[in-house]
Amino acid sequence: MNVALPIPTVSNTLASRALIVSVSISQWSGRAFDRRITSEVNKTHNAASDASRVNKMLLPKSALEEIQKKASAIRNEFNARTLPWLDDGQRVLAAETWQAHTDWFRGQRTEFESLVQDFLRSYPDYIQAAQQRLGDMFNPSDYPSEDEISKKFGIEMKTMSVPDTSDMRLSISDAQAEQIRAEAERTMQEAASRAVSDVYRRIRDVCERMVERLSAYQPAKGKGDRAQNTFRNSLVENVRDLIKVMPALNITGDPQLAELADKLGKIAHHDADVLRVSEKVRKDTAAEAKAILDQMNAFVA
Repeated sequence: MNVALPIPTVSNTLASRALIVSVSISQWSGRAFDRRITSEVNKTHNAASDASRVNKMLLPKSALEEIQKKASAIRNEFNARTLPWLDDGQRVLAAETWQAHTDWFRGQRTEFESLVQDFLRSYPDYIQAAQQRLGDMFNPSDYPSEDEISKKFGIEMKTMSVPDTSDMRLSISDAQAEQIRAEAERTMQEAASRAVSDVYRRIRDVCERMVERLSAYQPAKGKGDRAQNTFRNSLVENVRDLIKVMPALNITGDPQLAELADKLGKIAHHDADVLRVSEKVRKDTAAEAKAILDQMNAFVA
């Protein structure tokens, strides 16, 4: 029989507050395994047939470098704007920030696709140049046609709702349904716990760096001297970046996280140049960061 289990659960809360998102980016590697050259190398060195593998770089590194850098940057930023969910690459973010996240992704996708188009326009020239670059290793069959190569690049974001285990409807016995619901809820609770812990870990990490770097910094004592243990502008910028994405990371609507975001704003108020010049501002900021760290002890082991 169909069984509905309208019991309040953590998944019920997340189902109304969070969304699961994932990003997939496909690229052409620009490499090819060469059986003939591999066989020649192994025979030349009296080695077994599987002792080595020769993979050719079909194009110069620069040909795909910008696309690869962009793909890496998108993945890193995507992860920064979201939280880990299950172990299959899915991420989670607060539903109320989904539109802003989608707008960001569309812009990134446009930039990625523009780089791909630049590459595709130059692709025939790369193949022609490869004949001289690879010499006897050149094999035209290693290179996909222009139509095929365009299909090897792609970028997509998928969105789905968080499953609500309290609304599972299964054509099985009540006992079996309850067992499955309990197992599913436990999985959801573990995933939610990891996600929330990740937020607190990020806060802890930026505050630890702030305390460490500001406490160790020693300004130049006189003309011609150098400051010791100096820090980069990213010390403050990383905190500001975290503050920007905090609304998306607060998937449970935790007021504690909102409060911490306000406190982070205090340690990111002054630019790094001000922190280097003013000892008072530097000490006050380090103290604020240390206070946040002390508060974090209750959340992060």
